[in-house]
Amino acid sequence: MMKDITKKGGEDILTSTPLFDLIKDPIFLMEEAHDSYRYIYVNPSALSIMPSQNIIGCLIEEIFPKELSDRLIQHYKKAKAAQKPIEFIEKIETGFGEFIGETMLNPIEAENGQSQYILAVVRDVTEREYKNKDLQKTKRAIEIERKRLNSLVENNGNAVFEFDQQKNFISINKMVTEVTGFTEEELLGQSIVSLIIETDLKDTIAHFEEALKGRSVEFETTIYTKNKQMATFQVNTVPIIDEDIVLGIYAIAKEITVQKNTERLLRENEQRYKSLFDNHPHGIFTFDRTGNLNSINAGTETITGYSLKELQANAFIAVVMPEETDKVRHHFFESIHTKRPERYEMGFHKKDGDLIDLQVLNIPIIVDGELLGIHGIVTDITEKKRAQKALLEAKEELEVFWKSSTDPIFYIDTKGDILKVNPAFEETFEFTEEEMIRGEGTIIPPHMTSDQDNIVERILAGETVKFHDTLRINKSGKPLNIISSYSPVHDADKKVVGATIVYKNVTELKKAEQELQKSQEKYKLITESTFDIITLIDLSGQIEYVSPASEKILGYPDQTYIGSPFTTHIHPEDAFDLIESVASLIDGGEPTTIEVRYLHREGHYIWMEVSPTPVLSNGELKQFFTISRDITERRRLQDKVAKMAFYDHLSGIPNRRTFDDKLKKAIHQAKRTGKKVGVLMLDGRKFKQINDQFGHDAGDAVIKEMAVRLQASIRSSDTVARLGGDEMGIILPEIDSVEMAENTAIRILKSFEVPLNFNGFNIRIGAGIGISLYPDDAVNEKQLVKYADMALYEAKTSDQDQYKIYS
Repeated sequence: MMKDITKKGGEDILTSTPLFDLIKDPIFLMEEAHDSYRYIYVNPSALSIMPSQNIIGCLIEEIFPKELSDRLIQHYKKAKAAQKPIEFIEKIETGFGEFIGETMLNPIEAENGQSQYILAVVRDVTEREYKNKDLQKTKRAIEIERKRLNSLVENNGNAVFEFDQQKNFISINKMVTEVTGFTEEELLGQSIVSLIIETDLKDTIAHFEEALKGRSVEFETTIYTKNKQMATFQVNTVPIIDEDIVLGIYAIAKEITVQKNTERLLRENEQRYKSLFDNHPHGIFTFDRTGNLNSINAGTETITGYSLKELQANAFIAVVMPEETDKVRHHFFESIHTKRPERYEMGFHKKDGDLIDLQVLNIPIIVDGELLGIHGIVTDITEKKRAQKALLEAKEELEVFWKSSTDPIFYIDTKGDILKVNPAFEETFEFTEEEMIRGEGTIIPPHMTSDQDNIVERILAGETVKFHDTLRINKSGKPLNIISSYSPVHDADKKVVGATIVYKNVTELKKAEQELQKSQEKYKLITESTFDIITLIDLSGQIEYVSPASEKILGYPDQTYIGSPFTTHIHPEDAFDLIESVASLIDGGEPTTIEVRYLHREGHYIWMEVSPTPVLSNGELKQFFTISRDITERRRLQDKVAKMAFYDHLSGIPNRRTFDDKLKKAIHQAKRTGKKVGVLMLDGRKFKQINDQFGHDAGDAVIKEMAVRLQASIRSSDTVARLGGDEMGIILPEIDSVEMAENTAIRILKSFEVPLNFNGFNIRIGAGIGISLYPDDAVNEKQLVKYADMALYEAKTSDQDQYKIYS
């Protein structure tokens, strides 16, 4: 019907006003008037909401304020221009309050196609708009609260978790990833149980159960981070409750690992301080700033003989010797006033009456800049004082020795110039001390100046030169055979400032040696024809002669040894035994035969049986010699027998006995270094089938090949052992992570990919590997092997070669 109405003219529509009067919605008929519109009809419902009752014939801007009338006129113009109905919502103030109307403007088309009239039908949507407004306001408030909550969670300085009723992660904030290393994808759906360390698991679950009952709980717990480190948190759980039903839990966790470590370190420091105080060998007194004694340690009781009660009851100053009282008071209050340590010495009578010397160090106790008292540390220096006295006496004796020594002794500076000589020097070389200091005499033959320069260089480098065989001349030009010893002299800064030199005139001894050499020619023919090595040694330990058999057995000519210590080319581990044997011989002991290793010229060692024998003259030991026999083959057989007890006879690798011993040592070492130990248990695949199909020789060949490939896949410090059948064990000591064990397992499995060719057949060597780690999985050998076996069992459930890590 409305469509028919809009096709009529304005006068025709006015005939329909009785019908419009019955309609409850406000209706207006508007006529275009230049740039505005005029009211020519309003029904009663429309009149009730208008600000004026006399509006017929009025323009829109005469009824409503300018801002509202401008908007209404624009809507009417838009409807006319569109020549079709348009809708809009507008709000007006009435005598009954605010009215919100949803208006439809219907252009009325005249016969000439023009729309001079517009029919406006208004529907009251005030209540609907208020409800929409309230709904939008509620939505905005909810959105603000949601954003506020999200902001609180996301920007919280602590880790925030959300859990469901099964204690599974629902959401986390970014701080969770920072402190645990786990991403949101890694945690969502996982249980909190998977992160808690074993010792805290029971209590933590109990706290979560309390939270699921609707009670907030605060507690501490420790978790494993992604990199296997432990982190401690202070946790507040907040139940998520909707209509009295607990839907989940918010957990706000503050990491307190550093705080806990600091508290632990503080406790440790307190314990260290207490332990140091209680067990320090020196006596420690603690006084307040007025001089009252508060405490002493056990060292004080040991040194003085007095207990704390006795010293407090009598007052410490009362037990101090009267002649020392003023000194003690002075240094105590000097430390109080200057706040600096004071050191002094004093005499003290112990409780038993003994007089002792004490060194006292007063140390101010300062906390936050405030002086609280004094620590007095006392050291019994009675023995030190006695030693100083003995040192003075020794110095006097040294002066006596200097003057009465029959051997020449003198000092030189860093240039080699003589500074002081003893009387024996003047007697031996016929030069006075003044002549030597002024450089008017020389005792060094011209052709030996380079030798002396070399000695001075060695002294300046801090080296002590002993038993240097050289030649010197006296004032008369007579040559003297000298054995010299040079000792560097250091100043307070340990800088070499010169040397002390002792000469031994062995001219007559050299003559005797020449006579001895002649006698040695008599038995030289005998020693040079024997198959054993005969070595002649003087009492200073220098080799004088070596038989030609040395070159045949050890590869070195005899000249290599002459003048060298008798331990030359002896294995370092055996040298001490040989020295002990010879020393026992020199002290009058019975000759003993020992076994030592000699270095061959080609670099390997030869086992020799050595028999030291003394050379006596008129009952006096003059020299000694050794007879050495090659026993390498005998030792090789002994080692072979010993090896059979510790190595597998088929594969040549260690057996279970060696495996157990190596694992025990690896764990012991890991306890000291803080490293890890990896245990890999390996089993071949279808080993019985290989024996049945190709024979036991093929099975043995597979075992040997497995051993070869395993040894090629591990480090030199690792151990691979055959434990029985085709079961192998690998020990990886001193590793940092499980990844190192995995990489070893991958190398082993890759090495087994190439089949073994045996008698023209290609035999595939398959394997499964189980891995366990110390201390991650277990702390003793049996458990480690057991857990690796369990992982191996899991690895062998598949038909493919693979490794498994114990979990």
